[in-house]
Amino acid sequence: MTDSSFHEVIGQAKDHVWMSHAQFRDRDDPTTLGVAMRGEGCYVIDHEGRRYLDATGGSHCCLIGHGRREMAEAVYHQMLDLEFSGSGLVPFTNVPTAKLSKKLAELTPGDLSRVFYTLSGSEAIEAALKMVRQYHAQGGSPKKYKVLYRNYSHHGYTWGAMSVSGDPAIRSPIFEPAAPMGVVVPEGNPYRCLYCVETCNLGCARAIEATIEYEDPASIAAILVEPVPKGAVTAPREYWDMVRELCAKHDILLIADEVVTAFGRTGTWFGGDHWDLEPDLMVLGKTLGSGYQPIGAVVATNQVFERFLGGPERTLIQSHTLSSHPVVSRAALTNLEIIERENLVQRSADMAPYFRSQLETLRERSVVGEVRAIGMLAEVELVKGPGSKEPLGGKEAGRAMTRFMVDNGLYMRCSGEKLSIHPSLTITEEEIREMVDIFDRTLSFAEREILAI
Repeated sequence: MTDSSFHEVIGQAKDHVWMSHAQFRDRDDPTTLGVAMRGEGCYVIDHEGRRYLDATGGSHCCLIGHGRREMAEAVYHQMLDLEFSGSGLVPFTNVPTAKLSKKLAELTPGDLSRVFYTLSGSEAIEAALKMVRQYHAQGGSPKKYKVLYRNYSHHGYTWGAMSVSGDPAIRSPIFEPAAPMGVVVPEGNPYRCLYCVETCNLGCARAIEATIEYEDPASIAAILVEPVPKGAVTAPREYWDMVRELCAKHDILLIADEVVTAFGRTGTWFGGDHWDLEPDLMVLGKTLGSGYQPIGAVVATNQVFERFLGGPERTLIQSHTLSSHPVVSRAALTNLEIIERENLVQRSADMAPYFRSQLETLRERSVVGEVRAIGMLAEVELVKGPGSKEPLGGKEAGRAMTRFMVDNGLYMRCSGEKLSIHPSLTITEEEIREMVDIFDRTLSFAEREILAI
């Protein structure tokens, strides 16, 4: 394509594409918009041939790196064989979905073994919410409808997922009242703990217990948690022991949202593996297909699944036309084959110390309040200066820092309050140094241009 052709593509996008997190009135909007053309390893290449190191791992999706020919060929050949089959209304399945389900049953912890498919993590959260509600209703407890969720948790933008998310970016007052099922409880965040002073006293876990008692245990259907949130916040093992005990005591299902952390992101197959967590339901999404195809899933234990057996009236009241899509399942299966063959889970664990040590150098910047990392997942909290925990800035500051990073060759965004870092598991030490160098320059820019305001 010529330069004029790309100019027209950008104009068409500004005229007609309704983008997430971006505003373009029309093609005359002067705000810069690039065109992503290719992906190679940990790099995204634009229409001018410029390379950008992807620090987001394809928006938290891409574990195996960009541009994998093996993935493209798998999808291509599956399309030639069978491009679509339904999800069960007519009694057929397809080979990739059957094989993928068996693989997920083998990989997931505990008794997780039954897989329901969607096309995104948000949709999978929606399915899980309906599962727990119907599970309890069919077990004789129809009043169990509330779902505990943790403050600052991010489970998706769809209505139900939003209703059980604590992330302020999702919970806009515009959409209140949300679905009347979510009950917020504190997360276990040592940096911003509401209960601890210097040492952990498990006040956050006891607050969950107090909330259950206040709301009435007979009304609580589930607790929805990210074992490791995308902000790399980690609670101690004792916290998870208490959560699991509360679930067992009050017949509460534990839903683990592993959309970001599954398949090696934290140096283990699943984030909950760090604490031997065995949930009743596990939600998968982004990393299941590494972004090559849209896919989400809920993996349930046999104990949960058996509640839906019997007459037709007990069947799960949830369906997606494109669920169990053969092309999507083929991509996910190939993604897992690559992760296993190249031992990327262990590679994530092996690279983690170097990754963290490089990020720790950013603490020298006055706008850095905290650096957290586990495996190849990290977050840098940005503050207004030494000794402060007040966030550095809001959306405008975030846009300025995002523009600086992109202009300096980093495919990355900033909220103004934090840098959430999730590179592909294939990243090299040299690429980590390149990434951290751009982060350092960005933080220097923030000290000069944002902190000084």
